[in-house]
Amino acid sequence: MTTSLPAAVFFDAYGTLIHFPEDPSPFDYMADVLRRFGVDLPRARLDDALHAEMRYYKAHYASVRTADDLERLRIEDARVYLEALGDTGAVPLDLNHVADELAAAFESRVLPDAHPAIDVVQAAGVRAAVLSNFSYLLPLVLDEVGLGDRLDPIVFSAAVGAEKPDPRIFAAAAAAVDTELADCVLIGDDFKNDVGGAQRCGMPVVWLARDGSDAPPGVAAARNLVDAAQLALGPGWRDLSLGERTPPPADA
Repeated sequence: MTTSLPAAVFFDAYGTLIHFPEDPSPFDYMADVLRRFGVDLPRARLDDALHAEMRYYKAHYASVRTADDLERLRIEDARVYLEALGDTGAVPLDLNHVADELAAAFESRVLPDAHPAIDVVQAAGVRAAVLSNFSYLLPLVLDEVGLGDRLDPIVFSAAVGAEKPDPRIFAAAAAAVDTELADCVLIGDDFKNDVGGAQRCGMPVVWLARDGSDAPPGVAAARNLVDAAQLALGPGWRDLSLGERTPPPADA
């Protein structure tokens, strides 16, 4: 097929559209929550309890398929946290309230250039989609941060059964928009999985190098997502990064 624009621009999710909280860290956030609740415990004990919660979450999040599943996990997560916290003296802690605060501590954030970049793609009449290594939580996370209804399709590794850089997940993305790999563009921040995987299977790709890393010769790169989206729609989009497969820079 010969088209003047790609059939779809696929965005990676974590690090490209969304990120997890850094300031305050979840540990600082929960320490402040408990301080406001009136709990006076050593910081090491608070952090140990959060580590226990994180281990539990990591062991169980892959089973989440629905919003109800996620809510149940969050309640169980809070129970584990409170049990690990132990005796809080005369200060009663409500399980549901703690579950809400834990969810807020780890709440995904939309990166500032995500909505403007999606606007650029959609204004050109091109589908804005997602191609990500992620669990079944991804559609729920994107809904929670207000991106879910802006992106279609959402292709992720847990549902496909393969992770980038495996060619199968790239093929699944192209199939989801009923086109060929060469008629889509991927934007992602992971050089090995996004750039290397796309080059391997023949999907044009833009490397999102937010940290200012220099791109190897032949690799299309952008410092922000809006510039990446404009590259993905530019006149040379079919050839983006599709020369000889390029080794990653030393610091990527």
